[in-house]
Amino acid sequence: MHRYRASLAVVLVAGLAGCAAKPPYPEDALRLEESTLEVRAVQTRKIEAPSEATILAAMIAVLQDMEFHIDRIEKPLGLISASKISDADDQGEQRFLYFLDILCSAGGGYGCGYRGTAKDTQKIVLTMVALPSYSGSSEYSVRITMHRNILDKEGRVKLMERITAPEIYQIAFDNLRKAMFIEVSES
Repeated sequence: MHRYRASLAVVLVAGLAGCAAKPPYPEDALRLEESTLEVRAVQTRKIEAPSEATILAAMIAVLQDMEFHIDRIEKPLGLISASKISDADDQGEQRFLYFLDILCSAGGGYGCGYRGTAKDTQKIVLTMVALPSYSGSSEYSVRITMHRNILDKEGRVKLMERITAPEIYQIAFDNLRKAMFIEVSES
């Protein structure tokens, strides 16, 4: 029985020593980048509106004008998710890959297929969240986030990136304010 307890103690101590070891990921892996706050500031605006429903209706109108497909609306959460597929062809890249295919074929290779790796389409995903202000006024905090996935001609993901250009967000918020003005004026 003493051997059993002694071996159990050894296993327990070894297990605890393993817990004290460094985690399998870098220490700063969970730390937000400095630019995260700057990006959030670009993506968020305070907007005066009579109701959250007014903001959501205006945003739906803006997204439809911009040819987005509304994927999901969670009215109780103030959330809208939409996507759009558009052309991502790069003529310079296609010419270069065509040239590589010709060189590969001339060298006796077959099935080179470099042109199949060319950018073809991009899927842009936009998410908007409208939350009431803590002050209890008619002010809402609205955050819009966008990212895109670029696919090649074979349907494989070639690039995934978040969209951070301030001018794109400014246009989206300007369009939202215009749509809200029309929405409020018509009511």
